[in-house]
Amino acid sequence: MRTIDLFCGAGGLGEGFRQAGFSAAYANDHEAPAIATYTVNHPNAVCSSDAIETVGPKKIREQLGVARGEIDVVMGGPPCQGFSTYGQRREDDSRNQLYVPYFGFVEEFRPKAFLIENVVGLLSMSGGAVLDDMVARATALGYAADVVTLNACEYGVPQNRRRVFIFGASHNQKIAPPVQTHASNLVGKGKKIKPESVILREVGMPSALTVRDAISDLPNEVCVPSDTQKPMTYPEAPHTDYQRNMRGNSHQLTHHSSKRMLGIRRLRLAMLHPGDYGTKIEDRLASGGLTDEIINSMMGGEGMRDAAECRTEDRVKEEALREMLKAGRTTPEQVMQFLESQGFANKYRRLEWDKPSHTVVAHMARDCSDFVHPGIDRFVSVREAARFQSFPDSYCFPGSQFRQFRQIGNAVPPLLGKAVAETIKATIA
Repeated sequence: MRTIDLFCGAGGLGEGFRQAGFSAAYANDHEAPAIATYTVNHPNAVCSSDAIETVGPKKIREQLGVARGEIDVVMGGPPCQGFSTYGQRREDDSRNQLYVPYFGFVEEFRPKAFLIENVVGLLSMSGGAVLDDMVARATALGYAADVVTLNACEYGVPQNRRRVFIFGASHNQKIAPPVQTHASNLVGKGKKIKPESVILREVGMPSALTVRDAISDLPNEVCVPSDTQKPMTYPEAPHTDYQRNMRGNSHQLTHHSSKRMLGIRRLRLAMLHPGDYGTKIEDRLASGGLTDEIINSMMGGEGMRDAAECRTEDRVKEEALREMLKAGRTTPEQVMQFLESQGFANKYRRLEWDKPSHTVVAHMARDCSDFVHPGIDRFVSVREAARFQSFPDSYCFPGSQFRQFRQIGNAVPPLLGKAVAETIKATIA
């Protein structure tokens, strides 16, 4: 079964569909580095980084040599910058309209089914007008258009990640949502209480996979960013079925590199316990103190950046902290006061071993402060982030560490994509 994969990114959705028995005939994304990643991992697809507004669907269909109706699924995730509730949200962002050429492909190829994935902010964008227009365009072309919100952790992905899916089949044929496989067990601010019928369905389900399930078999030591393509050996056998699944037939580990940091940042991480966020640690430090061992080990050692490489602003902070510690001002109150004065009060968040990861984001390319390893005073590696997204270890991300984090954060988790692919396949096969 064949797909057209638009706004394909690094290929997370495409990988999920591949695992469900589909093959990408054509893939498009305006970011050339993402297309390079897609091409390496999906070598049989015709790939293009041309702006989708400039691509003629008819020309592509003729190039592929397929008749209308022969492609099984047109799928994709139009850019979410304007829809996202993460960061600035702009209703006048021109990228909000890129779903229009997407439907141009649906109209030209007349696939058996279509699929759109996006952030939950789409539901309320422009008072729901954007979503209504998507549904209206699908309906006008003869497709049913169901809208569902799915959480990746309920489909075997060790990450709390809610996304909207719009899908339907030709001749107004409805497609059932994928059947939930894992109980989320998630509670938190703003989370709605599930109806009794949903709770009953979750009885007997395995719990959502955790950070421990995902990465506890990976090495503690990581590569520096410039060595992100360097292969490593697995230090031990996999501990969980998920880890075995992610390893597959891989015998080497790649992309196990993390961002380096200055001592001032490492010191902050050393004081975080799993689940700590912001200034929560202050009360605990007031009674527990800061040991000389922490000061000595966290201000130096492997994985640290040379202050001489850094911008003047960060170098001054680093030197000021060292002078303060040398002067004997090491009480919790003094250290906390210094860190807060330098803007480090609410910056970092440590993952918890026995909970799913929070949502992996593209901003990790610039800042991993929200993704501190649960047991080591460092940020998570590229491969660990890929594990949270359910990319198999064999999945290759060419290019720099910056591009790797960006592509992984933007991706659809392959196992979530696989769940959606299987329910579509069951309808149209």
